[in-house]
Amino acid sequence: MLNSNQIPWVNKVKYLGVHFCCNTGITDLSDICRKFYGQFNSILSVLGKCSNEMAAVHLTKTYCRPIPTLMYGCETWTLTDNSLHTISIAWNNCFRRIFKCCWRESTKPLQFFCKTMSIVHLVDQRKIFFGKKLVNLKVVC
Repeated sequence: MLNSNQIPWVNKVKYLGVHFCCNTGITDLSDICRKFYGQFNSILSVLGKCSNEMAAVHLTKTYCRPIPTLMYGCETWTLTDNSLHTISIAWNNCFRRIFKCCWRESTKPLQFFCKTMSIVHLVDQRKIFFGKKLVNLKVVC
């Protein structure tokens, strides 16, 4: 109750652009993946069909914000194997589409030669940096 009004129970709560499933605290990443694919498709439509692959990778990683969209708030996510697999698929599909390779092929060599980490490693890196910032945070009492 809030001001003598009953607050309805919901299955998901959206906070800072991330959907949290109630009773579990697990994040729902379907909205994030949808935004990511939309931004990535915009990059490719601007570049056209006869574009440089490295320019597409560079734009995907930096200027057009898909990586921040895909990884927004990942430091605080409670990730299941399924949700981590979902964002990993989105990231790998970008490389497959840029380099026009088969969906069965691994993207690890492409990511290696583009000097890019897999999404699993990027999430782990951001969690480590976030923890380091918390440790170094000086609280004044």
